[in-house]
Amino acid sequence: MILSALLLCAALPQQPAAKLTVFKAAKVYTADTAGMINRGMVIVQDGDIIWVGRAADAQIAEGIPVVDLGDAWLVPGLIEPHNHIAGSLRDLNDTVFLTNPELHTAEVLEPNNPYLQDAVAGGITTALFIPGSGSNMGGFGMLVKTAGDTVADMVLRSPGSLKIAQAGNPERYSFGVARALMNWNTRDTLKKGLAWARAYQDGEAEWDPKWADFIGLEQGKIPVSVHTQIYQVALMTVSMQVQELGLKSFIDHGTFDAYKIGPLVADIGVPVMNGPRQFWFDRSTSQFMGCAAGWFENEGIILGYNTDAPVIPQEELPFQAAMGVRLGAGNGLDALHGMTANAAKALLIEDQTGRLVPGLDADLVAWTGDPVDPRSSVLKVWIDGKKVYDIEEDARRY
Repeated sequence: MILSALLLCAALPQQPAAKLTVFKAAKVYTADTAGMINRGMVIVQDGDIIWVGRAADAQIAEGIPVVDLGDAWLVPGLIEPHNHIAGSLRDLNDTVFLTNPELHTAEVLEPNNPYLQDAVAGGITTALFIPGSGSNMGGFGMLVKTAGDTVADMVLRSPGSLKIAQAGNPERYSFGVARALMNWNTRDTLKKGLAWARAYQDGEAEWDPKWADFIGLEQGKIPVSVHTQIYQVALMTVSMQVQELGLKSFIDHGTFDAYKIGPLVADIGVPVMNGPRQFWFDRSTSQFMGCAAGWFENEGIILGYNTDAPVIPQEELPFQAAMGVRLGAGNGLDALHGMTANAAKALLIEDQTGRLVPGLDADLVAWTGDPVDPRSSVLKVWIDGKKVYDIEEDARRY
């Protein structure tokens, strides 16, 4: 279908031409059904994508700004589903109790901090800023855009997720707790919060700020991001939270031999945001196993990657994906899809970002080549249609 200059001008008569921006690139990766578009074009209006297709199928009216990226790749902004650097966690004690449903990272968000500036320069445009994993329930995190001068500029959704750590670090809490107690306590807290949310929505309970964010969990609008790894622990995460309680949980880490529950996870649609550990020595087979590769073997798996920044620097998210591919998890486009569309699905923001399709936020990144190829680098970044990084103006940041 030809998008003509007449169509552009007639459809938007009330908008001055400066409100539109046209992006052209040798390769446009949509992370959607259109896949990769050679010699593609993206048209943005007021921070939103309004058209995506082949440049040959569009004629642009005179006076509309055109950003010609030449031989570059234009892809959706990458999404980091496990972030601790968008604010100061020194000011957030998430281990007051073994479960802390009333705590929130919103109080410690730090716009434009140096770590976020590096993240932007690495092509990361959206991040889930969550509490740590010292307790079974560290509180609620928030979804943020990685650039912005104020909290209001940055916040995409708050709360962004409930952070749960299903074993691992919390086992050292207080006098030391075993998994049976942790599982009982986590389930008990979740049941109480969900029961209050249902009662409050039915007009049968008074407002209680301790449980307030459980309304989004009960409605399925807020996911649970779960620090979970090792086969038995990941299995308990899925059986308790998803199958028993009906929560929109996703596996965050999913390392060691957790991939062995892959068939179950793929069947019931639980996303896996793997990393930052990318291999595991399987003693049962005496083989090194790629963790992402183990998950990827299951058809239909919703697989992405995380860095757990600052455990691994946020800007190295594509390198985590590259290691996943190197160890057997599909190809570069599979990995790129994981860092964009699949991460958006896990975070329940697929109707806001993660793909280059009309109606979504104009979060765009221009790369010198394939983002999953470690030889490629970021040229320019736009968040909500606003340019927030340009290597020619801002130089390399890391």
